[in-house]
Amino acid sequence: MSRASRGGASFRTLYHGSAADGGGGYGLFLIRRSGGWARHWASINTGMHPVPPPPLIDLAHETVVTLAVGRRPTLGYDVTIEDVTVRDATLVVTGVERRPVGGATLDMVCSPIHVVAARIGPDAFEDMVLNLHIKAQDVE
Repeated sequence: MSRASRGGASFRTLYHGSAADGGGGYGLFLIRRSGGWARHWASINTGMHPVPPPPLIDLAHETVVTLAVGRRPTLGYDVTIEDVTVRDATLVVTGVERRPVGGATLDMVCSPIHVVAARIGPDAFEDMVLNLHIKAQDVE
């Protein structure tokens, strides 16, 4: 899925779901140079055999942005990157974490993650900011 962000940059989803075996932690991760993408993809898929091949990207014109919120105690959590923009020399990533409220949830840990390729070259920014909104969602 490819979409334009509010600031004019566009991005496409490379992976959206739960990272295998914790996925290497939590945070905002950027891949701007070759070599790092394969290692990062392998860390997302830790414990999977064989590791699926990483989606193709053009690091000369794209930056991989990963938003991971770490392990959550039950299914029903989700994280989504909603906007990726560059303001001055700062990459601004806006995301939302949805948390289950009410209803039945499954007692199985998950590690919500969203990985996108933003059409922003590796030298377009020097710093980054994450705006993460947390929203409760009803579980049916």
